[in-house]
Amino acid sequence: MNLENEVISIELAKKLLTLGVKQDSFFVWEYYDDKCFGVKFIPYAVVPCQTNNFKLYSAFTAGELMELLPPLVDTKMNEPFNIFWLSIKKRSAKNIQYIARYVCDSIPGNAIDNPFYEITHPHIKAHAEKLSDCLALMLISLIEDGQ
Repeated sequence: MNLENEVISIELAKKLLTLGVKQDSFFVWEYYDDKCFGVKFIPYAVVPCQTNNFKLYSAFTAGELMELLPPLVDTKMNEPFNIFWLSIKKRSAKNIQYIARYVCDSIPGNAIDNPFYEITHPHIKAHAEKLSDCLALMLISLIEDGQ
């Protein structure tokens, strides 16, 4: 398995930087612009010295993003249906292999009628082919929703 499959895409790395996410990852995407080598994005495990030619973007792994994502989201409305917990599913479809969402499993009415009832948070959900990208999209969704 190569490193590019383990870390978030460069596009998501740039988006997280613009949203103010602390750039604290073991890996970085290195943007290098040189007249001899051209423009390249390369995932790196060791951070080189910052110069005018280098731009660095944290290339978060799924594990690092799990540490950044909150286990619960409280909407502070519609109690007892205000607490949503993180749910991640893996599917067999290649283009949408991972689905992340926050769900509330509080059961309105009689639990006997529907013991598997879940309410999905309407604004906070994500899906992607790679788990790291899915979790990055989830973090972006949380930030943009003000959570």
